[in-house]
Amino acid sequence: MDPELVSVLTELCFQKEDIIPSDLLFVFGSNVKHKEIADMICDLLDNGIVQKVLITGGVANFGGSYYHHKPESESIFSFIPPKKYADKEIVLELLSKNTLENVTEARKIFSFDQVKSITFISHSYASTRAALSLKRFFPDVKLYCIPFPLPSDQPEFPVNRQLWSKSKYGQSLVLGEYLRLITYGKRGDFPIETIQALIDQVQEQLKLKDS
Repeated sequence: MDPELVSVLTELCFQKEDIIPSDLLFVFGSNVKHKEIADMICDLLDNGIVQKVLITGGVANFGGSYYHHKPESESIFSFIPPKKYADKEIVLELLSKNTLENVTEARKIFSFDQVKSITFISHSYASTRAALSLKRFFPDVKLYCIPFPLPSDQPEFPVNRQLWSKSKYGQSLVLGEYLRLITYGKRGDFPIETIQALIDQVQEQLKLKDS
């Protein structure tokens, strides 16, 4: 893949890690690596980065998902020792089936009125879409990202900001995410104008590649 295309796709799809004490930890649903995500949550609680945690995710049933009968949020929470964090507020959202619903369903069960800053955990390749989905509903809240890498078909090349382009799986995932950003942005899931310039750059690089 052309280095310039890799660069602009990375800038478009991937948010940089930024671990800063926040009012809330918002965990986007995931149908894989539940223990690893739970370990990240515990580390943030143990280090005093957050005191409140909102874990989202219902039962995954999209194409290519690993089907579980238990909501994703419950699967993640099952690896968190509740007694150890009895003094913390950990809320589970059980119904959402996609990134936008992670936010809209969470708003039904949790009050964000006093939340001025949010640290969120999401799949690394989808972290821009996660950030934009939060920004749609909380435009004045400060957002900090902890991107979670996915494994690829080549274990040495996880799907993260640095290595996604090294595997065919990573390339496919990120190009698909680019298309999702266009599709979901145009239908109003999030303010697409904030990333339109980057989308235009990707389109230009793809044209040059095909010419």
